[in-house]
Amino acid sequence: MSGMLSIIKPHIIKALVIIAVILGSGFGYVSGFFSPIDNGLSGLRMGLTSRPASQSIVLLEIDNRSLSAIGTWPWKRSIYAKIVQESFSHGAEELAFDIDFSAQSSKEEDYLFAQALENAPGPVTLAIFQQYQDSQKGNHTVQINRPIAQLNENAWAATVNVLADSDGIVRRFPYAQMMDDELVSSLAASLGEYQTLHQGDFLIDMSIRASSVPVYSIIDLLEGRLDPNIFASKKVLVGAGAAELRDTLAVPLYGMMTGPLLQVIAAESLMQGRDLQPLPPKWLGLMSAILLSVVAVLLFLIRRPLFAKLGLLALLGIVIEIVAFAIYLNSRYVAETALLQAQLVSLGTMTVLLEVRLKSLLLSLSRKHNQSLVNLLETIVEDSFSGILICSQDGKLLEVSDEARSVLSGLGYQARKEALIGDALPPALQSALQTCLRKPQDYGKSHDLQEVTLHRPVRGAESERNWEELILEYSLTPSLVSPKDDKAKTNGDQWVATLIFHDVTKERQEKRRLAYLADHDALTGLYNESGFCQTVDQTMIENLEENALILACEVRRLDKIQHSLGSAYGDLLIQKITRELSSLNAFDLMGCGPQKELLFCKFGAGEQDVDRLSALIADVMEAPLSLRGHQVIAGSFIGVADFHDGGQLAEEVSRAAIVAMNRSKEVGGTYLRYTSDLAADVMHRRVLEREIIDAVDRKEFEMHYQPQTSLANGNIIGCEALIRWNHRDLGMIRPDLFIPIMEESGMIVDVGRWILDQVCMDAAAWNKPINVAANVSAIQFARSDILEDVDKSLQKTGLKTQRLQIEITESLFIADPDAIIKSLKALQSRGIAIALDDFGTGYSSLSYIHQFPLDKIKIDQAFVKHLPASMDSMAVINAIVALARNFEMDIVAEGVETAEQWEILRLAGCHIGQGWHFGKPMPNADFANLLVQQETNQDQSIVA
Repeated sequence: MSGMLSIIKPHIIKALVIIAVILGSGFGYVSGFFSPIDNGLSGLRMGLTSRPASQSIVLLEIDNRSLSAIGTWPWKRSIYAKIVQESFSHGAEELAFDIDFSAQSSKEEDYLFAQALENAPGPVTLAIFQQYQDSQKGNHTVQINRPIAQLNENAWAATVNVLADSDGIVRRFPYAQMMDDELVSSLAASLGEYQTLHQGDFLIDMSIRASSVPVYSIIDLLEGRLDPNIFASKKVLVGAGAAELRDTLAVPLYGMMTGPLLQVIAAESLMQGRDLQPLPPKWLGLMSAILLSVVAVLLFLIRRPLFAKLGLLALLGIVIEIVAFAIYLNSRYVAETALLQAQLVSLGTMTVLLEVRLKSLLLSLSRKHNQSLVNLLETIVEDSFSGILICSQDGKLLEVSDEARSVLSGLGYQARKEALIGDALPPALQSALQTCLRKPQDYGKSHDLQEVTLHRPVRGAESERNWEELILEYSLTPSLVSPKDDKAKTNGDQWVATLIFHDVTKERQEKRRLAYLADHDALTGLYNESGFCQTVDQTMIENLEENALILACEVRRLDKIQHSLGSAYGDLLIQKITRELSSLNAFDLMGCGPQKELLFCKFGAGEQDVDRLSALIADVMEAPLSLRGHQVIAGSFIGVADFHDGGQLAEEVSRAAIVAMNRSKEVGGTYLRYTSDLAADVMHRRVLEREIIDAVDRKEFEMHYQPQTSLANGNIIGCEALIRWNHRDLGMIRPDLFIPIMEESGMIVDVGRWILDQVCMDAAAWNKPINVAANVSAIQFARSDILEDVDKSLQKTGLKTQRLQIEITESLFIADPDAIIKSLKALQSRGIAIALDDFGTGYSSLSYIHQFPLDKIKIDQAFVKHLPASMDSMAVINAIVALARNFEMDIVAEGVETAEQWEILRLAGCHIGQGWHFGKPMPNADFANLLVQQETNQDQSIVA
């Protein structure tokens, strides 16, 4: 009987071992204990495989070069509009943005981006973000960041949220997510052409090489350095790649990866059918049962030496991983083998414990435990990336990490074990440790971070300052420990203090730099507009000031100097003007606005100081300045406002001064004072800016035509087309009010095309084939293909090319002369005459007239209206006529209002007259009737 029991008992123990392994591994699997191991094994399998990207998805990165070239982040929405246009013009099939557009920008910028989305020839997808916010009650609330409505209605939407595991690493991606009770596809599913919309997620196949994803810089696209067909039949994802934008995520294999690049890898996983899923639990349970059965037979029923059994277990572990690797390579499933490996390890451990004397093993482990723990802690301290110091209550250093030794050595201190802190540490750190050890109970186990600023000597420094700043962030922790040796144990437990520090010098210096840039202008070093206004408001409150003058000044010739000499000279000019004005010490505060307008504040100043302060600025701006050998005169537009008329806050008064500055461009003078009437004009302009957006759709624009008459016989030989805005509520609005708005917003390009179409259509229907002149803005020349615009209008309407004339102004001359000359010559080659409007009132006309292909010169009405009284006007007209004759150009005199002026201009040699004497601008129907009437009168005179 006892023999039977001796046989049965080992088998019972072994059965209990197997049951314990099953229960323990099952609990570990359910609790997620094996998840980190499975994640590591999955990453290893992916690392052993390499798959190329399909290259049908292109990443367009906002990299450091793009940020440096374009400037301040966040970018204007018009830049994204251009990205949309350029991407599709380079052949993109689809475009997506991994960028947050949930905040409003300026109306103009939002409008330009929305227009680009609406006009995009292919689908554009914008990002939806889901984030958690802490409410006042401490509850977590979900906030959905969608693109603003103006953009959302012209684009598709997709979520860009990622799913990070508990260790912070992103391994999974959602197919779709619920957003405000709506199931929205993820951006990866959209780009990866995943058609089924359902919740759930998949494992990203990180074996798809990130280096095989085509990546291009946005600045290369915008500046035309990419092949025109580089995006042909490809999907383009626009996202952040610059490190300073901090859109990076922790991922397997690569460590860190930018969010947009991870979106592409996830989309590639879907596109290549590699959206991985774990094996169903039932399959894992079946594999576990088979494994335990095989192992039970091998370990407990077959007699083999211990090492042979362990070798069999190791071989089974290898076989399991080979099978798991084959499943991964040939299917969409990932086998979670950590459970099976844990069962093998557990069974092997149990086998060793059953076959080796357990007591002997435990005794050996017990003897080594304390020393191993001490050695481990010492190794951790010494190898730590942090500076770690452990100090005893008697002021001796017990442990010193390598990092602490290195940092303190740079300060001139030799920190080592058993050294006294008075010799080994700077005074600030000595004091902190002594305070902690003096009253450790009061100090508690505080881990609050503190900072100390030290001075580190610089070897070989040539400057007067032979040290540099070192900022350490540290924490102190007191601990009660038992002594190591028996002799010390008689004194009881002792206190030690642990000081852990990090060098945060670069982080703090960068933080100070960003704080400085937040309220200062990088170019001039002055306050920016926000910092200027905050400082003014703060000073007004602290000094109880009741009033102050704020002056705004724009450099009048800045654009011209930049066009002629380059943008670098424009920056030099601003900097030199800033230094000159600062040296006057006439103002209490200076600033620089976003458009490089200079801001000045004088506290306590009143009306009596306006002339003097404005004159000081004007004198500097009108004085010749030397810029690297070039003598320039800056010129100025100055606006003035105070707290009595301009507002109660500095921001309001500054805006008022800028409004007055902008209006001074029209009225002239040294400066312009802000008034309530001026505010009303500004409000009227804002109304026009809102209303003009839909004016074309409401068909409120109409063309009027003013006759151009031969001064020799009085016959109408042509006309000038003039646009008019007949607002449904405001009535007829003057062109000088709405045309600048269209030019500033860029609407002039589309409206200019409409003008060409309408003018050609009207002229083609007239009974008399006279010429018609259409004005073309310099903006339209710069931003569109004027040759294509003209050709399309002529083809659509059937108007003969020789009947169309193009009128330009001298503002066109400050643009790229070579490109302008090329376009003008191309127009002339088609038989279209070129007329120069408002001659004599713009830039250096005589220096340009011989360079440009012109057929007509139009004398501005400013020289005609004073005839015959003004001899100066007559002298200018004679000079223009002589000049035009030398170049064989026709001459058109504008503003002819009397018969006497007609006769004088005819005798002077002018060919054509235009003005109210011959006819006011009139609608198309009236002008057509005028041509019919002239034809009838001529026929009657012939019969008579």
